[in-house]
Amino acid sequence: MPPKHPLARLSPARDDVLVIVISRESVIAGDIAPMLEQLTPLSASREAALQWEGTLTFIFEGWDDDPRELSEIPEVRTYFRALTDAWPYWWHYIEKVGETFSMVLCLLCRGTAVPGQAGMVGWRFADLGEVQRETLYLFNGMNGLYERLELPESHNERVSQEIAELLGCTLQGG
Repeated sequence: MPPKHPLARLSPARDDVLVIVISRESVIAGDIAPMLEQLTPLSASREAALQWEGTLTFIFEGWDDDPRELSEIPEVRTYFRALTDAWPYWWHYIEKVGETFSMVLCLLCRGTAVPGQAGMVGWRFADLGEVQRETLYLFNGMNGLYERLELPESHNERVSQEIAELLGCTLQGG
């Protein structure tokens, strides 16, 4: 069986993934400052951007007892929107082999949780135009990062291809 995301495996993926923990308290307070303190250094220099490309994932701590999916929780969605507006570089930094890509889109785009196989839950996007707008917004953020830090065009092309593949897999439910 071919790998789920073959292009993502071309990334200089590290064995170590950088996990950012987003606390329930920060979400409830709408306080993105602690997260920006952690994320800003990743995008502050060319060296940092190259070092951390393809390594980032995040978890929302303190929601385990909530029966809703994270993308169904208005406070989480509002928080992630504000964080993304302040730091729109997810496409460059997120790991490309796991589920971080789909989580970003589910948090930014309206939809409905749908039961899947083996107790898994999927997400049906309410508006594919919204998915397209958010995807382009994040590509613009990534392109701005590449321009500002003078990152290699070859990296931009590779990451863009990986994101396009992930988008196709996400929309097809793969």
